[in-house]
Amino acid sequence: MAQNPYLHVLVQSGYYDGACDYFNAKYNLWQMDPGGKLKDRMSFEGYRSGHMMYLRKDDLATSNEHLRQFILKSIPKEGQAAKY
Repeated sequence: MAQNPYLHVLVQSGYYDGACDYFNAKYNLWQMDPGGKLKDRMSFEGYRSGHMMYLRKDDLATSNEHLRQFILKSIPKEGQAAKY
């Protein structure tokens, strides 16, 4: 992210995921940016499901909407210079 100012990161995690646990994902994001310089390009969303969030219909709809918002937020506006 330090080398590419247009790179954004979205982490989607189920609260009850035993393989890729919620708190480990949060911890890794905190460790990537302890100073907070990249916080406007890092997003985290948690869902009331396990590893396969798409199996719970409510989480499927919510995660799809979060993904759409993330994509729109990640597209640089025309003429926008790098922030980093």
